[in-house]
Amino acid sequence: MIVTNKDLSEFNSLQIAVNAKYYIECKTDSDIGEAFRFIKKNKIKFLILGEGTNVVFTKPYVGLIIKNLFKKEKKIYKNKVKISSGYNWDRFVTFCIKNSLYGLENLSGIPGTVGAGPIQNIGAYGEEISDYIEHIEVFNFKTGNVEILNNMNCNFGYRDSLFKKNKHLFIKNIFFKLKNKFIANNSYQDLKVYRFKKASDLRKSILKIRNKKLENYMTRPNVGSFFKNPLIKKKDLKILISKEADLKFYKHDSLIKISAAWLIERCNLKGMRFNKARVSNKHSLVLINEDKSPNSILKLKNKVKTIVSNKYNIRLEEEPTII
Repeated sequence: MIVTNKDLSEFNSLQIAVNAKYYIECKTDSDIGEAFRFIKKNKIKFLILGEGTNVVFTKPYVGLIIKNLFKKEKKIYKNKVKISSGYNWDRFVTFCIKNSLYGLENLSGIPGTVGAGPIQNIGAYGEEISDYIEHIEVFNFKTGNVEILNNMNCNFGYRDSLFKKNKHLFIKNIFFKLKNKFIANNSYQDLKVYRFKKASDLRKSILKIRNKKLENYMTRPNVGSFFKNPLIKKKDLKILISKEADLKFYKHDSLIKISAAWLIERCNLKGMRFNKARVSNKHSLVLINEDKSPNSILKLKNKVKTIVSNKYNIRLEEEPTII
């Protein structure tokens, strides 16, 4: 079951060619158990990997890569769904719509597995996955126990969760509480012009917008948005607006969310190339990798961060996991 010296270029959407010292595919509880025993016996580090669409490998991984292919559960209980983490996220959204369960349609088209969703607290077009999660079943690779975490336990925040700092937790199953009645969330600017009667129509519009604005990682290797929208205090907003009257920003609880794409474009970085990596011409948050080595994209992201910081005194934070 344990493979050695595994090439990971097919398992990350940047197609970076690095090897893992050890590799296992976890499809069942017994597979997870085997991975746990191997880690304990050899006292090695490990990384749980979904579809690899939000990860940047910087060097060979000297440990065990646990590939999540866990697809044990997919059950509906009235307006609740229990789904295993190894399923593809977008197919799950389609499954919910077909079964008249609503709320996730604005998150259509986001790449990756169901299990990756809570880690990043994925969000798009006015919705976040955390609004629909009731609880999560995890396997704890430190203790070997199965645990249940309710929504509050998960410490969800903007593109953040408990799981980001607790990478020993393998998300097995997620319990969603969804809506029986479709009420369109068209709060996003590009959706306001439409009146959606069906969730499937809203999904089509979301996919159309995404295809128009974002790059397909299958043809242009990328990890989607490379940077988070920075959060600043209200007092700092006044200083920025005094310099940039047309600054693009949104209210976010007690803070202000600044558009990272707007900042990058104002620095004239859209389309900028550095060696074998470039900022997408379609969306300035997307960095495209054309190298089997991580060097080009790492240098490009550092260059973008430095230029934005020098001009606006705002430090951009990476959205993908850098390993």
